[in-house]
Amino acid sequence: MSVLWAKRIGAACLALFILLNLFLYASSRWNPDRIPGFGNWRVLSVLTGSMAPEIRAGDMVIVARYTEEVPQEGDIVTYWGEEQSRSLITHRVVKRLENGYLQTQGDANEEADGGWTHPDRLIGKVVFTVPYAAALQQLLKQPLVMVLLCAGFLAYLVGGQRRQKRNPATR
Repeated sequence: MSVLWAKRIGAACLALFILLNLFLYASSRWNPDRIPGFGNWRVLSVLTGSMAPEIRAGDMVIVARYTEEVPQEGDIVTYWGEEQSRSLITHRVVKRLENGYLQTQGDANEEADGGWTHPDRLIGKVVFTVPYAAALQQLLKQPLVMVLLCAGFLAYLVGGQRRQKRNPATR
């Protein structure tokens, strides 16, 4: 009986993972800023270790847009890199001017980022971190890993069918 529950839990986790990735892909297409998420929330993968140990490369972050409040010193924010760039940066606010401009710095960096970030380039505040989620997502995108997962799933299906044919009373 416990093997059956393990199979059901595994299938549910796999289905949830597939649905989550489909949602992230679709939402990145329908959002005007082309960032996956829903409403005022965005889901992003962290590619570098500039915010370690708080946020590591391979983590996934949930970013909430600022609506009423303004960024404060100490907040971890995500913003567009340069005006012509499509890169996003997630760093901590170390200073905020009265006009809304921000100075940021990665926790693992020795110096603050050069220049000031215009408030219009701000995406939002990091409110949640999912450790290793982006690394797992990137791993599953590798063709060899996908082939191995599909082969394992096929072997599981074939093996289950053979067991049922040999022992029909264990259904």
